[in-house]
Amino acid sequence: MISILLADDQEELLDITKLFLERDGEIEVDTAPSAAIAIEMLRKKKYDAIVSDYEMPMMDGIEFLKTIKRERMKKPFIIFTGRSREDIVIEALNTGADFYLQKGSDPKVQFAELKNMITQAVMRKRIEEALLQSETNYRTLVECTEDSIYMVDKLGRYLFMNTHHRKRLNIENQDYKALIYDDLHTSEDTTYFMNLVCQVIKDGNPVVNEYEQNGRWFVRTISPVKNEIIEQNIAATVISTEITQMKQLEKAYDTMEAFFETLVDSTEDSIYLVDKDCNYLFMNTHHQKRLGISDDSYKGRSYRDYHDEADSSQFSSQIALVLQQKEPVRNLNKYNGHCFVRTFSPVYDKKTEDIIGIVVISIDSKYK
Repeated sequence: MISILLADDQEELLDITKLFLERDGEIEVDTAPSAAIAIEMLRKKKYDAIVSDYEMPMMDGIEFLKTIKRERMKKPFIIFTGRSREDIVIEALNTGADFYLQKGSDPKVQFAELKNMITQAVMRKRIEEALLQSETNYRTLVECTEDSIYMVDKLGRYLFMNTHHRKRLNIENQDYKALIYDDLHTSEDTTYFMNLVCQVIKDGNPVVNEYEQNGRWFVRTISPVKNEIIEQNIAATVISTEITQMKQLEKAYDTMEAFFETLVDSTEDSIYLVDKDCNYLFMNTHHQKRLGISDDSYKGRSYRDYHDEADSSQFSSQIALVLQQKEPVRNLNKYNGHCFVRTFSPVYDKKTEDIIGIVVISIDSKYK
């Protein structure tokens, strides 16, 4: 629905114009018999467009337009008048009127043209506002992010750089457009980066690249920028995210995993993991030696494949008990003249909280 304000000192013309414009149900019309009254109405209600007569007492259509512009009521404005002087048309358009329509002898034709002008002016205004909002949102997103976002051409000249990247390069008070990539990076970095940029511009395919700089780690995505007029890639945008903390966590995890593996494999106790069906998922070196296994062939095989029926039955009953009680279970197991203290501990899926395996630690009491 388009809402317009119609100002004209001829009340009979107001009624006729309102009747015609509202006929299809696409436009809603409020009327004002003078520019002064129209201004008061504009202060109280929002309209999509204004249609005004030129010749009105006290304030003509152009003065009306100038007044609302001074008060920053930016609305599409159409002059609808019987005057056809060229100087009036030029002044109206120079003042900011979107259209100028002369009243004619064929009401059907002129009202259809007026409706078309209103629709065009309002749609154009809405598109402009949408583009402005889109640009505002884009700039807010680009400037508020903690990622570096910048654009370079195939010669390494900076075409754009967001605030975060200027801070990262310590050039907040410099004109980045006067700089090239080589001015801010080593020759080695520049050669490597520009080879990637030229490849992206040439092939038109984005490239994801992880790199280290001054002890900090980053991952950047380099994407082509295409000029739609000449249908060629002319530059590349770069979005660079720091991943130093993630790298440090990965390193710490790898260190802990290596420590865990060393700890598990250096013990003289058997440590192994089975699923709910008593199939082996993992066993440490000591347990492999105890069973006479030298590789990973045990994975997926049943406990029964390596133990007699009595021992296997006892083991299965302990696993069933863990699944039932959902807590660790301990028992004594005599095997080949040894007495083992075994602890069965459930392993849970963090998301579903289901038991996905059981860790068994078997200690030979003979040596303890």
